[in-house]
Amino acid sequence: MDILLISPRPDAWAECAPVFAEHGASLRTAADLPAGMDAVRQQHPALVILDLGLPADELRKAVIGILQVNAMIHTAAVSAMSEKEFHDIMEGLGMLMGLSDPPSADGARRLMAALSAVQG
Repeated sequence: MDILLISPRPDAWAECAPVFAEHGASLRTAADLPAGMDAVRQQHPALVILDLGLPADELRKAVIGILQVNAMIHTAAVSAMSEKEFHDIMEGLGMLMGLSDPPSADGARRLMAALSAVQG
């Protein structure tokens, strides 16, 4: 399984990498949204994690852009929004979840469990 992390701070995800590997996932990175979108177009990942500090409306547009390339790509994003606020704003996009900052192994485990649940 291929995971694409779009983030200017891939080192912040070091604690999460072993969790992804335990689930058989490889982690690719892109430093910004344009590079991430190129990566999405070239090789459709199973999951895209957005960690760009985008305002809610820009995050929503970024997810829509990913879905326009391939609606089967799962997405998650680092967000300071509460779970309810995240759900309300991102409703209809099929995002797996909002992730807390800083990234943690615990958050990665919850993300992988959510991904496993939707993949069957």
